[in-house]
Amino acid sequence: MRFWLIVAIVSTILAGGCRRQTAQVVDPVQPAQLATMSWNELTQRARGTTVNFAMWSGDEARNRYFREAVAGEVQRRLGIELRIVPLSDAADAVNKLLNERLAGRLTGGSIDMIWINGENFRTARQGQVLWGPFAEHLPGLRFYAESARNRDFGTLIEGYEAPWQRAQFVLAYDSKRVAAPPRTIADLRDWIRSHPGRFTYPAPPDFTGSAFIRHLLCHFGGGAEKFENGFDEQLYQQAAEATMAWLNDTRPFLWRRGETYPSSPQEAERLFVNNEIDFVMSYAPSFASEKIARGDFPQSVRTFVFESGTIGNYSYLAIPFNAANTAGALVTIDYLMSPEALLDQARALGIVFPHEPGRLSPEDQSRVGNLPRGPATLTAEELARHLLPEADSRYLERLEKDWRERVLQR
Repeated sequence: MRFWLIVAIVSTILAGGCRRQTAQVVDPVQPAQLATMSWNELTQRARGTTVNFAMWSGDEARNRYFREAVAGEVQRRLGIELRIVPLSDAADAVNKLLNERLAGRLTGGSIDMIWINGENFRTARQGQVLWGPFAEHLPGLRFYAESARNRDFGTLIEGYEAPWQRAQFVLAYDSKRVAAPPRTIADLRDWIRSHPGRFTYPAPPDFTGSAFIRHLLCHFGGGAEKFENGFDEQLYQQAAEATMAWLNDTRPFLWRRGETYPSSPQEAERLFVNNEIDFVMSYAPSFASEKIARGDFPQSVRTFVFESGTIGNYSYLAIPFNAANTAGALVTIDYLMSPEALLDQARALGIVFPHEPGRLSPEDQSRVGNLPRGPATLTAEELARHLLPEADSRYLERLEKDWRERVLQR
């Protein structure tokens, strides 16, 4: 429902919204000015302002960290008050921006920066609701690999968002209950069928559940690399047929016979802790270690990846087209991309450190190497060896639709 609502709004904008192009966004900093402004001038203009940061609020530890530690550092270093605007889904913010553009609200928006990626970025670009281009003017961009700057789930970035955090899909199990987890798609199918009721996944379009079924699509399509750039109908049809067959073949052996699915990773984790299922999954490689540290998971929980690899991606920071404080947003985004900020995020949240090692100073390389790693977290080297690229977002949209129609409603 959410996706089709967004598509309808985008279509309206593209069909008739162009008549509003004569209106001008009144803002103290225009994208064209960035080439001639010094960074010092920009930081001075941002000092003493407030930045409203719209971000996913599904993890309370992360929420608390950004409200307290990050907001405190932004105030101390930049003289900026950082206010967190909680989102249940980035699509909510994109939908809001699409409505504001349609209504002609071109200035004075309530969001100055947004945490975004994937299909939400693609929809935002189609709806022309992002400010920019700006990323190439950020000093912090130099720390990121070229691959992080070019495409986001297949969509050309073109400077309209800046790379920030990196994630990679992992699965977790309790080593006291499962001695040897299945490490291939074929072995997982056999395990599910021989252990009825002990496996499930969050229902797409939840991003974790959607990622799980994308692994199947990439597997049956001959490798994730084939799905990176552009949409191939023939490739999709071939891979989707095998994916739907795998999902429907295993469905009767899932938790509650596949008649229902967890609505979120958090719900799946409750089933895991209650010994109702034997596996959970996440885009955060350190999530199991964090939960062990909090006492939510037993000490015997460990994580693994498929032998063929697991999908990883970047999340990004963008500026809405009608942001009230673009100078403040630019300076705040650059700070959040810095080695200092990301090292602190890695210590506090266990995120994968996203910078290219060769782009860091020797001192920062040493700090990254000394980051603590929890008992359930795979090494950075193992994750890197098994990293798969994300598919074009159009595959994601089709796959989620087919799952709903051909698996859930079957």
